[in-house]
Order: sequence, then C-alpha cells, then structure tokens
Amino acid sequence: MTSMWIGPDENLAVGQVGFLVEKHQTLKGWTRYELRDVPAHTNQSIEPRLQGWCGTYNDLATHARGMAIVDRVARNGRAYVRDLEGAELEAALDVLGYPELAPRPAAAQAA
Repeated sequence: MTSMWIGPDENLAVGQVGFLVEKHQTLKGWTRYELRDVPAHTNQSIEPRLQGWCGTYNDLATHARGMAIVDRVARNGRAYVRDLEGAELEAALDVLGYPELAPRPAAAQAA
C-alpha cells in the first residue's frame, strides 16, 4: 500500500475518497497529484481509467493512479493520502459511480 503527501488544496478533508491523478510535465520537470471525484480519462478514446497512462498533451502527461483516501490534512492544505485496495476500493468505486473499474481477479481476466 502506498501513502504520500499531495496538494496543497483547500478543499481536501479527512476521510475524503477520490481518484488519484498524476500530472507530469517533462520539460519543466514537475509532478502534481490531484484527488478527483471522476477518474482520469484517456485522451484518445475518452475511456475512464483506474490505473495507467491516459495520454500526453502539450508535454503534460496524465496518469491514473488508483483511488485514495485522505488520512490527515496539514494546516497548509497538504493532504496525506493512502491507496484503497480490495473491498475498500470496490465500495469507493460503487459510491462514486464507477463499479466497472474494479480490478478483476486474474482468473476472470484470462477467460
């Protein structure tokens, strides 16, 4: 399980769940993470994605990094988030209206 600090964002609250989206600009060398109510979408097919690269436009790459929950918020607005997995992930996907993004077991993927 991964945990990290993101933000600052004055709208993040402890217990808030969302899709973790990474924005990365290669030329300027910065990376930013956002917690959103909607998943990142691919820039060609406009498909929602839970994990993986979604595309690059004007040197700004977008990556879906799963779902996370805010465990604590610092005074400056930065939030400490941790990844959701298993039943916790499936419940969060259902609440936000994207149950079809739940990872399938390996046996189901092979079929």
